[in-house]
Amino acid sequence: MMLSALGVWQLQRAEQKKIYVDQQTQRSKQSPIQVSKVLIEPEKSGWPAEIIGQFEREGQFLWDNRTYEGRAGFHVLTPFMIEGSQVRIFVDRGWIPLEGSREQLPRPDISVGQQKISGQLYAPLKGFTFVDEAPVFGEQLRQNLDLDALATSAPYDLQPYVLRLAPDEEGGFVRDWPGPSRTMIQRHQAYAIQWFGLAAVFALVVISFVWRQRKDSKQGKIRK
Repeated sequence: MMLSALGVWQLQRAEQKKIYVDQQTQRSKQSPIQVSKVLIEPEKSGWPAEIIGQFEREGQFLWDNRTYEGRAGFHVLTPFMIEGSQVRIFVDRGWIPLEGSREQLPRPDISVGQQKISGQLYAPLKGFTFVDEAPVFGEQLRQNLDLDALATSAPYDLQPYVLRLAPDEEGGFVRDWPGPSRTMIQRHQAYAIQWFGLAAVFALVVISFVWRQRKDSKQGKIRK
């Protein structure tokens, strides 16, 4: 039955989310990756990381259409040159509000000089856009955080991750990063219960209908 199949599908989704949450929770407890010029291997999203180097203003951009507590704004993405190399990693320094008009975009300051920063590696998914071509490197505003497009247009090598700056690090803005949550698991389980409940109600309705039909049929034969 379709309703039961939907319930089973929701349980499967719940199990997939459980695996993901467990995986992300386990990754967040690992020792920090010491980021260097060597490109970070795949499947490291969610891992803590530390980097020595310095921020650069050239290439910094605002990631548009980011909200916080219902307010419109941007995330500030700043390139960070890794010590002893020409490799960069983009650092998400957090959320800032939209003040006034997009005609006058904010220009967030950056700290200068060599420093050590920490945070969590993040591999963003490609988002939908109405723009046929990605913005040129150095453009101040971007609709999507597309690392492939950035790597193609950047004048230097990029790490294949963004570093979400840790909340206790200086030089950042609002950093309320999403973490692994079991709420999504419970939501799928609740949906499964609803579908199974509907399937049970439907089955009872069908059984009741068939039973009445047979009862009426028997009574009709008796009258004859």
